[in-house]
Amino acid sequence: MPEASFSRADWSGALWRIVRVIALRARLIAKVLFGNLRLTHALRGDWRERYERSRRDFFAADPVFHPSKQWEIITRFYRLVLRAWGLERFKSTFGRFLSTYEPDNPWIFEAVHHLYRQALAARDAWGLLDTLEEPELGAGTYVMYGGRRLSLDLLQSIDELYRVREASGFERDDRVVFCEVGAGYGRLADVVLSAMPNASYLIFDLPESLLLAQHYLTVRHPHVKAALYPESSEAVKDPLAPGAPRLIFGLPHQLREVKRGSVDAFVNVYSFMEMSRKQIETYFGIIDRLNPGTVYMKQHKREANIYDRSLNTGENYPVPQGWKKSYEGTSTLFEHVFEAAYRLKPIRASSFE
Repeated sequence: MPEASFSRADWSGALWRIVRVIALRARLIAKVLFGNLRLTHALRGDWRERYERSRRDFFAADPVFHPSKQWEIITRFYRLVLRAWGLERFKSTFGRFLSTYEPDNPWIFEAVHHLYRQALAARDAWGLLDTLEEPELGAGTYVMYGGRRLSLDLLQSIDELYRVREASGFERDDRVVFCEVGAGYGRLADVVLSAMPNASYLIFDLPESLLLAQHYLTVRHPHVKAALYPESSEAVKDPLAPGAPRLIFGLPHQLREVKRGSVDAFVNVYSFMEMSRKQIETYFGIIDRLNPGTVYMKQHKREANIYDRSLNTGENYPVPQGWKKSYEGTSTLFEHVFEAAYRLKPIRASSFE
């Protein structure tokens, strides 16, 4: 068989992997080299005898079974490991090169993205995993997957959108009005606006986060009509008014001004859990008055807010009796996070026009 013809990408990829391994394991390599300054062999005598016998027999056998050139390098290093540390702590020495990674190893970071994406694939009814990618705007952290930028923010947002859709029953082209309190920089809104051409999105947040979301979403979606704060004071009141913007920003207290029945999906992600009990009760009262079609929340299962002396758990949110739970479960990504969705009423018929 002729020798392989390597491309420049093959060479650069292989060399980069070597550099990456050396950089990631620099501390371990240094410890092994330092450990070899000892005068005696760390491997226990009986095990050392078995090991040396196996090496003699192995190299006396047919050369076709001898290690490849790559493994020659690795086995030389392993001999140094054995001399320095013997068989102690082998999962953190040999294992680091064979199959296990350090907690902060970037390969674990990449693996999390891959596993999360695979977990979402079965629910990807609209093919968002293959059409959306992490925007470069904002210089976020991402990995490359199939030639596209993939981030945990993007995956969580796709996950959350599908969770809301599964609880509500709307379709991609429906005129759905979303309302989110505590939207951060607007990651979920970005996915909704990218995936649903007729959807509208209201965001209510603290001034700092509101500023981020206004900047991010208007740059990401320059052709979407937007009402920024403070000019949004009238648009906030009725997102269904003729000619209303698809993107509306307001401060938290303005949520009280939103017209009852004008919101289809109310969303809160990692925000209620950080509030005082009085604030949570206030928001749930406002949401109940708004009477949205669906309420979706995603919070820590147990959050001790020591500053406001508020203990918030999955069981003690003040959910009104009229809300019908349509979904509850642990999040795909984090064991300590729960998701819950409630149906308050059928989605507006006009949303399907």
